[in-house]
Amino acid sequence: MPLHVDEQLQMSDHPLIDRVGELLETHDCLYGMICRDATLTDIELMAQAGYHVVWLDLEHGPQSTQVAIELGRTISHLGMVPLVRIPELSRTYMQILLDGGIQIMTLPDVRSVEQTRRFVQLGKYPPMGQRGVSSSSAGIGFNLGNDPEETLRQANQATYLMVMIESDEGFDALDTILAVDGIGMITIGPADWATSLGLFGSDADSHLAPKIERVLRAAADAGVICTMTAGNAERTAYYRDLGARIIFAGVDVNLTRRTLCEALDAVSHA
Repeated sequence: MPLHVDEQLQMSDHPLIDRVGELLETHDCLYGMICRDATLTDIELMAQAGYHVVWLDLEHGPQSTQVAIELGRTISHLGMVPLVRIPELSRTYMQILLDGGIQIMTLPDVRSVEQTRRFVQLGKYPPMGQRGVSSSSAGIGFNLGNDPEETLRQANQATYLMVMIESDEGFDALDTILAVDGIGMITIGPADWATSLGLFGSDADSHLAPKIERVLRAAADAGVICTMTAGNAERTAYYRDLGARIIFAGVDVNLTRRTLCEALDAVSHA
């Protein structure tokens, strides 16, 4: 028999799911895709293919927070984890996206411990942070329940904040950044990092390789989940050996472009 409406509204024994934690308990490594122009069909195909994490990129993509939330809900319902990279650190982005159910928030170009602390303030509920509380958001299952303190504790546990190291300044502050309570993930933006130093190609790779290794080893030692983008099996194995637990296979636009070129080449040279 269905519950009476009052019983439904009072239910508080449905814990929020830490989907990242669940997946990491059953898989040595998770795999994801960086998306700059994703559609619902793309999301469904990723779920069918076996991806675990979908990175929605609002820094370099045209999609809005509303679209990111709509895609994020589908990602969650398909059993994957929605990640959003915001263009800049602001309450507007953080509050709306987290309330919309985004489980991993990524801040680009982190350079200081002060910036990191502000990230945690906006991304975590008290007592860890200062995130605003809503009684009707997807991020808390649309219900604070009879024990709001426990609900918010579970929400904090299920919400992951990821910093990106993309400069020598951020690299120099690495240890203090990793020491900030509430930071659960870290990744590296080698393209911006190398470009800021005027390095490209093999020069960039050789210069950044020891620094990337230092970041990943330090993060693993600090208990912070490491993520990286790797376009082939060799690079994936290298990053996994350094402690990376989440590997992104590439960028959707790049892969689509390659597939379109290969398809045209196949028929035009028949």
